[in-house]
Amino acid sequence: MNPQVKKFLLKLIVILLPFLILFSWIEYKARNLPNSYSVKKDQLEKICDSVEILVLGSSHAMKGIDPSCFRCKGFNLSNSSQTLIHDIQLCQKYLERLPRLKAVIFEISYFSFYFDINNSPESWRNYFYYHYFDIRDPSLDRFSPPAYFYTALYTRGLINDIVFNKLDHKKEFGDIRAYGWEYTDPPDDSTSVSGVTGKQRVRFHEFLMKKENAGEIISSLRKTLGQLQKNGIRIFFVTAPVYKTYYSHFDPVRVNDNLAIIKELCRDFPVTYSDYSQDPRFGKEDFFDNDHLNHIGAYRFSRILDEELLSSLCVKE
Repeated sequence: MNPQVKKFLLKLIVILLPFLILFSWIEYKARNLPNSYSVKKDQLEKICDSVEILVLGSSHAMKGIDPSCFRCKGFNLSNSSQTLIHDIQLCQKYLERLPRLKAVIFEISYFSFYFDINNSPESWRNYFYYHYFDIRDPSLDRFSPPAYFYTALYTRGLINDIVFNKLDHKKEFGDIRAYGWEYTDPPDDSTSVSGVTGKQRVRFHEFLMKKENAGEIISSLRKTLGQLQKNGIRIFFVTAPVYKTYYSHFDPVRVNDNLAIIKELCRDFPVTYSDYSQDPRFGKEDFFDNDHLNHIGAYRFSRILDEELLSSLCVKE
């Protein structure tokens, strides 16, 4: 090798080495950072042999259903912006690993049958399912940085907090308690539950609802329901409570479309559907915002589910 080239390469290595070491350290920290995906995965895989009730759904279930209130052991594998497709993929992944599974609860929201995360601002969440659950969405770009580097999963501000040990884990990723439930306090801001923000929230969800997504989602759901039926596992569709500032802005046509889909699935499979969206037992004091329960409402809702849906499956020890 030319001495001049060799000298240049050695200098380049000396210059780059500190940056490579720093990046490797940050990447190590990012890979070991507890988030809602890694925490739930670790929790579930420690108790796979004993889980009897599996809860799947979006943040409505993540914040609203506390399996510790069930008489038989349950686990909440819901997550923020988790789609029905993700629910199906997670159900299929763990079905054979839950030998005592008696029932699966699918939380069905206003938007569930029409929401594809790939058409939303949160498509980045697919990389978390890829890294932590080995779930590969067909649209996933296998050659993009987030597919290889955990540092690319997070914002620059969050990486900065990791480096300087200023990260507030509960604030960033939620207060994930035992059995996968996220504890949420009542709101500090009075506008969190209001007609204005409720309407904005519904309109945002409707923006994400694409009718063309329904066919693939329902087809995939049918396959999973058939598999659960074959395995003798009870199936529950549950719509969680939301406050009137949210549900009062629903489009009646969309509501009727949802009910028609649910009715057809309940006809073709042994599905029990329970709609608690406008349940009068829940008041403003039970909500974190317009469409999420706080820990008070979650306790109330989880006890209701245990009494009204799961009592025949679970015997108090």
